[in-house]
Amino acid sequence: MSSTAVVIVSYRSEAEAAASARSVSEDPEVAEVLIVDNSADEQRVDRVAFEGLGDRVTVISAQRNLGYAAGNNLGIRAAVDAGHEFVLVLNPDVDPAPGTVRALLDVLLADDAVQIVSPALVETYRGDADTVLSSPGFDLLLGRGLLTAPRSGRFESTFFGAAFLARSRCFEQHGVLDEDLFLYCEEVEFVSRMRRHGERPGFRVAADVLVQHGRGGTVSPDGYEGTARSTVAYEQASRSVIVFGRKYHRRRVWLWTLARLVMAARLAVRDRGAATAVVRGLVAGLRVPVSSSGRRRRRERKRPSP
Repeated sequence: MSSTAVVIVSYRSEAEAAASARSVSEDPEVAEVLIVDNSADEQRVDRVAFEGLGDRVTVISAQRNLGYAAGNNLGIRAAVDAGHEFVLVLNPDVDPAPGTVRALLDVLLADDAVQIVSPALVETYRGDADTVLSSPGFDLLLGRGLLTAPRSGRFESTFFGAAFLARSRCFEQHGVLDEDLFLYCEEVEFVSRMRRHGERPGFRVAADVLVQHGRGGTVSPDGYEGTARSTVAYEQASRSVIVFGRKYHRRRVWLWTLARLVMAARLAVRDRGAATAVVRGLVAGLRVPVSSSGRRRRRERKRPSP
């Protein structure tokens, strides 16, 4: 029987993370659930939600907010070191129904070339009818992630960073998530890294495996809403897009920067805070030192054995 660990990163989302952990820990396919507490440096009474979750749930204290990639990496490394064959990464607001883990495992076990599989995400916006998302991607012309992307031309297909099951050997071969990205673009970077390593990315979105995903009002089909939380999202999305571009698409960074400035100008008409956040993220993305781990790892893999 395969061994699967689940990783859930929590930042000010103790109740949601605990509910998700409690639910998925009851799945017979799950050997261990690892909650990474990214808000451990804050005095929060909500942390009591992590108590009484059972022997299969472990809480890892990050001591500070490491961001989505680095927080998940704490759990991923722990899962791989413990010898689990598969790692399921979940947002705390993802609610997998019974049988979801088995269905995702079946996809991986049916094709050894597939290393990562995401379920389709079921979204509900402002009380509207559910929307099923099963074709995420990235617009290489304008530098923006898309929940539904065409399968040709300037659009690069990805999986869902909010929910994906990966073989542990995938992380051993390609490394964990890129910690230069604090929030957003993690899956886009990982797909690009696999390609840079000379491997055809073996990922898939299982359109017939559905999970409910709640965004807490941060994003709508038309973009970000005018809330304090979405201001952070605007800033971090802009920062991550530029950091990703500097690593993999340097010739396009100027165009992506221009596209974000146009976005900021349009936003300024109705939400100056969001517009300012876009510009702030651009500046941060252009200034922050970035690693080139993709290139370095590729050279190391080509180095002959002694």
